Amino acid sequence: MSFLRSGSLLFALGMPLLAQDAGAAPDALAAHVDKVFARCTAATPGAVVLVARGGDVLLQRAYGLADLERSVPLTVDSVLDIGSTSKQFTAACVLLLVADGKLALADPVSRHVPGLPDCFASVTLRHLLLHTSGIPDYIDLMLTGGAHLVDRTTAEHALAALAKVAALEFATGSKWQYSNSNYFLLAQVVERAAKRPLSEFAAERIFTPLGMASTHVHDDSAQLVPRRALSFARAPRGSWRWEHSNWEQTGDGAVFTTVGDLLRWARNFGSGAVGGDALRDAMARPGTLDDGTAIDYGTGLVFGDLDGVATVSHGGAWAAYRAELLRVPSADLVVICLCNRDDLDPSTICAGIAKVALAR
Repeated sequence: MSFLRSGSLLFALGMPLLAQDAGAAPDALAAHVDKVFARCTAATPGAVVLVARGGDVLLQRAYGLADLERSVPLTVDSVLDIGSTSKQFTAACVLLLVADGKLALADPVSRHVPGLPDCFASVTLRHLLLHTSGIPDYIDLMLTGGAHLVDRTTAEHALAALAKVAALEFATGSKWQYSNSNYFLLAQVVERAAKRPLSEFAAERIFTPLGMASTHVHDDSAQLVPRRALSFARAPRGSWRWEHSNWEQTGDGAVFTTVGDLLRWARNFGSGAVGGDALRDAMARPGTLDDGTAIDYGTGLVFGDLDGVATVSHGGAWAAYRAELLRVPSADLVVICLCNRDDLDPSTICAGIAKVALAR
């Protein structure tokens, strides 16, 4: 399942150069990962990957370049846009505000966000969390309305597009359909309930307590980001083209982070350092439609399996960034892959790496 918003570095002799390698990885796992990223060379963009089990980091490596023009290599500390993998952080912010008594999942979204169309009246925060609202995707609405990713657009542009929606795409609660509007609107709810931007609330309640010092919600397209990796897509003639976006909507995406910081977040599902048992329990199970039919989506997370072993994950894509955070709770296994090129599939890559790690 992919979501919008949803290679070794090589010397001329062809020997692999790891931009950074934290500790000696098990031979089979390291060999598998090196082979997966063999096409990420000293002349191409690439990826950063981390594999951890329990308290041990089994492998942490970077392949390829963060900046093709300046030949800056990716490192394990490179900061990348994780697209829709961000949604779990928005969900956590909502749940923290529920625990604070400032929100209830049964609240209609229109109670918190003014100016929404009458057809949104039946949509609750729970529907938004589970993608069962029926609200069309604001990204599609804006793109068909003439916006481009390089244009600077704000939350107000997205709200204006949604204000024009005449009808939902299906009856609320009757169907699952992925829509970035759901989590964009949740960000608006958080900002109004917390009385400060999502970026500030997430930093105060999640990122800072967990020591995620390289993570932020990117709500200013002109903001400088130390160690940022640029993203690249294939040009028509086979060369690389810089891909970027100046959209400033948050909630559905816009988290910039590192593999190390994502591991800190993944470990919170075991420690409960942020949110305690209430947050862990709320984010540990998939949701249902209004009639009780089970779905495989929960609070910003996808519940699946890998050869019969339960997994929790979420992918992301924005500009030419690609991301995946995969957890195998029964094995206390975490696999993270962040890419700055659009021709890699980190969801498939992480699944393959997890299989090798589970076979150890």
